[in-house]
Amino acid sequence: MAGAVPLIDLDAAPRAPAEAGSPRPLAAVPRPILLLGVLVAALLTLAAAAAPPRTMRPVLAAGGTAAAAFTLGPDALYTATFGQNPNSESGVRRFALPGGEQLWATPLSQNVQNLMLDGGILLARSGAEPRVSFLDADDGSVLWRLNSPNTSVVTLSGGRVLLRADTEDGGTELRLASARTGATIWSRAIERESEVRNDDLFEDDPDRIVLVGVDGHVTTLSFADGSVLGEGDLGVRLPTELDDDFLTDFADITVAGDRLYLSRGDDGRVSLTAFGLPQLTERWRTVGGPAGYVNDCGPVLCVSDTARVSGLDPGDGAVRWSEPAWSNASPLGDGTLLAYDRQEDPVSVILDARTGAVLRRLGHTHVTGGLELRADTEILGRTWVNVADPAAGDGAVHTVGALDTAAPYGCTVLAPYLACPTSAGPTTVWRIP
Repeated sequence: MAGAVPLIDLDAAPRAPAEAGSPRPLAAVPRPILLLGVLVAALLTLAAAAAPPRTMRPVLAAGGTAAAAFTLGPDALYTATFGQNPNSESGVRRFALPGGEQLWATPLSQNVQNLMLDGGILLARSGAEPRVSFLDADDGSVLWRLNSPNTSVVTLSGGRVLLRADTEDGGTELRLASARTGATIWSRAIERESEVRNDDLFEDDPDRIVLVGVDGHVTTLSFADGSVLGEGDLGVRLPTELDDDFLTDFADITVAGDRLYLSRGDDGRVSLTAFGLPQLTERWRTVGGPAGYVNDCGPVLCVSDTARVSGLDPGDGAVRWSEPAWSNASPLGDGTLLAYDRQEDPVSVILDARTGAVLRRLGHTHVTGGLELRADTEILGRTWVNVADPAAGDGAVHTVGALDTAAPYGCTVLAPYLACPTSAGPTTVWRIP
């Protein structure tokens, strides 16, 4: 009550004096000292809880010499060593990951220059030579061999291998076979010389094959059974060799998903036409705008010519942005693009796909499997490995280590492993945190 006189209980026992050495009540500790103590305790707690720095660590250096070819599996590295000449033997080996021990070695009477892994099948082929061997990836045994002139492997997927052959009458034959036995699943003869043009054949489960003949005839087949899904004519004969001069006469085909894009130049007049597959139905056409190499970049179509990279609206071909600084661009899968400039030793950047704006400059960097492999500007052959920082949430990266390689473009990634040729010789595998 206002103005009241405070009451004192005279019957309450007085507080006993503090004994020597007893803890001092918090209320009696000076406030600055109390705050300092709390801050020190918090810092000590954070330091104790902080995660150790994320660094990559080597888990395997395969052999003492460089591998002619290598590929990663979920728990293994497969390598092929060089033969002394095109007719000499190669040694194909499997090394366990992360342990590093050699599990098997198989000699092959061919000079292996390429390895492909699909499930339990390892394909070994000899570059431009027709010799191909199919191995059991678990034990290294040779399952079957292919040595047919004018026959090449198009893709290996889902335990099946797609083969293409030129026929004596100038046509093309496709054959889908079991990758384990070589038994034919289906085959189809095309009466004209044709090339497979859809890149999605190299995905895990392709559903179609798009063949384009030199006469401009397009045939779409079912991957599963080889049946014809649709066909049509482009009305233009395609060159057997492409010319980079997009200012005069040219014709180039790109297939992306269910669309086929025809870039064409006729006496310097350029056009770009989009067709729907499988019936080859025209969707839109632009004249006088960007035309050249087309890449499906998600929100836009990336079109590269000798002068610039442009981002086009996939719905109608309208130009959203155009930039002469870049020579090509490809999607990174998150609404961004990786683009390179026009230098002999190009510098790369990350662009916003929708606007073409530069989001981050990477320098002399090769991007693969979500990793950024950045060349050291002072030490020749030194490459720094950067990974995205999930805690940052803004595209920031941090360095997890360095490797000695002059060819970061030869590296391959299958999380959590990075495999690279090294300056010292052996193919080395690192575990990426």
